Amino acid sequence: MDEPVAGTVPPRRPGRGTLLFQYATVAVFLLGAVHPLLAAAIGTGDWAGLADPSLERYGDPKDWALPPGPETPWNPFLWIFAFSRVTVMVSGITVLGLAGVVVGVARLAGRGVGRGRWLALLVGTLLCAAVTVVTLTPYGAQLRTWLLD
Repeated sequence: MDEPVAGTVPPRRPGRGTLLFQYATVAVFLLGAVHPLLAAAIGTGDWAGLADPSLERYGDPKDWALPPGPETPWNPFLWIFAFSRVTVMVSGITVLGLAGVVVGVARLAGRGVGRGRWLALLVGTLLCAAVTVVTLTPYGAQLRTWLLD
């Protein structure tokens, strides 16, 4: 009964959507928070400011964003970076990270996940947990405050 029958769709392997969600959440955090911070550190040469982002050190974070131009509304990269930055600024990344942890733990506790997929789920769950912890610390609050200015 477990053999595929001609003309039928084979069953999906569990965890693919969870993995996509988890790694997309981490990518949103990297593009929305880490990218502007690294751009500011490279632009000013003040690498110590990575541990203490503020307006006094790096100035306005909009100075380090992608430059606007006549083709800006049609630039998909601008939309991706803008969506990521807004998600981090309004603390939506904390909710997404927490959801990634909860779904990942539930998927890891379930059966039917192969060894390779299980390891990828574990890494994704740990990365989502790290994003959530960073955003809930005083450093994360300071980073969001700098991004909001």
